[in-house]
Amino acid sequence: MDTRYIGYHPWWAHQIALTKPESKRKHYESLLLSSSPSDEDLAVFEKVLENQPEPRLFDDILSEVRKNLLDFPNALLGEIGLDRAVRIPYDYDATPRILSPFTIPFDHQLKIFEVQLELAVELKRNVSMHSVKAHDATLQVFERMAKKFGNEFWDVSVDLHSCGISAQTWKEVEVRCRGRLVQSFC
Repeated sequence: MDTRYIGYHPWWAHQIALTKPESKRKHYESLLLSSSPSDEDLAVFEKVLENQPEPRLFDDILSEVRKNLLDFPNALLGEIGLDRAVRIPYDYDATPRILSPFTIPFDHQLKIFEVQLELAVELKRNVSMHSVKAHDATLQVFERMAKKFGNEFWDVSVDLHSCGISAQTWKEVEVRCRGRLVQSFC
C-alpha cells in the first residue's frame, strides 16, 4: 500500500508568510536579518534571496493541506515539525548544496507546526513529526495540545523521528505523554 504524507516540513518554513508581506524582500528580511545586519550578512542575504521563491501565505497552504488530506483519506500529516539546526542553502538546486549561515526562526516554525498539528487532530490523522534539537519545545507542544484537545489529541499517533534525544529524555516523553506516542526513530 502506498502511504501519502501531506504537510510542510520545517526546512521550508521560511518560504511561508504568516501574514501578507509587503514584498518578497521584506518577508525574507524580516525572517533572516537582524535589526542591524553586518555588511557580510547583507551580502550573504542577497545571494540567498535570489534563489528563494515568492513566499506563500500560510492560510493558503493550510487550505491546500486540508483539501489534499480530504482528497486522500488514508494520508498522514507530515512530515511536519521543528528543527533548530536547519540552515538555509544558498541554492536548493545546486550540487553540492552549500548552506548559508541563516537559520529559520524557531517561533516561525512553531506557529506553522502547531496549526498543522491542530489540523491533524481535527481530521483525526496520524502525524510524521521531525524534531531536531527541539526536545523541550516538542514536549511543550504536546502538553498544550493535550490540554486544548484532551483525548482527541491522544487519539492521534505521532511518529517522532530525527530527534536524537537521550534515553532519559525519551523516558520523560513517555511519562509526560502517557506512552501515547506510537513510534520513535530517534
